[in-house]
Amino acid sequence: MDANTKKEIGQRLRECRERAGYTRERLGELCGLSPRFIANIEFGDSTFSLDSLMTVCRVLSCGADFLLFGEKTNRDAWSDTVERVRNIDVKYKPEVDKLLQALVEAVAKE
Repeated sequence: MDANTKKEIGQRLRECRERAGYTRERLGELCGLSPRFIANIEFGDSTFSLDSLMTVCRVLSCGADFLLFGEKTNRDAWSDTVERVRNIDVKYKPEVDKLLQALVEAVAKE
């Protein structure tokens, strides 16, 4: 894999991690990876093993296709769920965020 591709993958990982609201430390805890390893991937200095890639994708609720290639192909599978969340009154956002966070963490531990 060339250096430019590694950097692009790292940028997409960072984007997904930040969107999820995780620090490198927290993502590392949830994935069983060191924060330094996650930083190395984000900077394009390291690559994922297949097991690590699968775990990170589960924890961040993102597809490997997006992390590896920049493609978002799994959107339709979640469209009905996203629409249900959109219909919830915004005053419940903090509670919904906490519930979703707990769900993501529970699924990541499987």
